[in-house]
Formats: sequence, C-alpha cells, structure tokens
Amino acid sequence: MWKYLKSAQDQNSWFQHEGEEIVFWGRSNVGKSSLINSLAESKVAKTSSTPGRTRLINYFETTNKKIVVDLPGYGFAKMSKKDQDKISSIIDLYFSSSSNQKTVCLLIDAKIGFLPIDLEMIEYLNQKNIHFDIIITKIDKANQAQMHKVKKQALTFSININVFLVSSTKKKGISDILEFFKL
Repeated sequence: MWKYLKSAQDQNSWFQHEGEEIVFWGRSNVGKSSLINSLAESKVAKTSSTPGRTRLINYFETTNKKIVVDLPGYGFAKMSKKDQDKISSIIDLYFSSSSNQKTVCLLIDAKIGFLPIDLEMIEYLNQKNIHFDIIITKIDKANQAQMHKVKKQALTFSININVFLVSSTKKKGISDILEFFKL
C-alpha cells in the first residue's frame, strides 16, 4: 500500500531520508497524479482537470518503501507569472541541492508529443547530469501513428533511456513501470 508522506514548499520542508527518489515530472496536465494513483492502486495523489494544481513537491512511499516524488508541472498553468517563477525556483533548488539520488520519469502526452518546453527540460536534466526515463502517457487517447512518432523521438535522447507507454485509465503499461522501478 502506497502512502502520502508530505508536501514541501521549500528546502526546509523537504522529506529527509537516505534513499533514492523516483521523480515524476512533466508538463501541466500530462497525467502525473493520475499515473501515481494508478501505480498505487489507490487515490494517494490529488487529481484535477485544471492544469497546474500541483504546486508543491509531494512525497509518497511505495509498498516496497521506495520514495516517489510528484513535482509541479511545467508549462501552461492557470497561475500568475510570479507563482510560476516561484515553482521553477523550488524545482531548480530541488534538483541542485537535494542530496538524494534521483531517477526522473519525464512524462510526455502521447497525443501531443514533445513540445519545445519538453526539449528544454530534457536539456536542463542533461546539464544537471540527472538520468531520466520517458513515460508516454494517455496512450488510450492517441492513435498508433502518434504513439510511434513520440516513442521514436524519445529513443533519440540517449542510448540508456527507457521508454514506457501507459494509460492510467486503462491500466496499460502500469505493471511494466512497477516492475522496472521495483515500486
């Protein structure tokens, strides 16, 4: 059983532990919270139809005692520029200052594909020397050509990259992620 641990708004409130963190990150409304709930088989993360509702760093513990981190989304969100800048600063500080080893799961919407802001975040992770894998979400809403195009592009970012295709609503690909990350 997964459980919610805490939310952090700044460095002083980060969850302190010694283990690795599996970090879920992507554009606003890409399905991060829905994916976490699907992996947990329960509603541990709050979901909303309005993009940008996750504004804090949320920590969860998996059944196998792994720490999962749900970061606020980047890109379009209904919030002020000041709030967007504040969230960006918190995320940058998290990636720059947190001592925990991290594996980032970068979520990409199968129907939309990679947008320039996604490419910027990939470059950011590469500059920080942070390993990332790509999870292509909402495959139930995309056609075969869209999924193939997004997966093909995802595989160009690194020879060490793992690419997962998932549908949180249809539970497709969920077991692959659970098994791979030992969640």
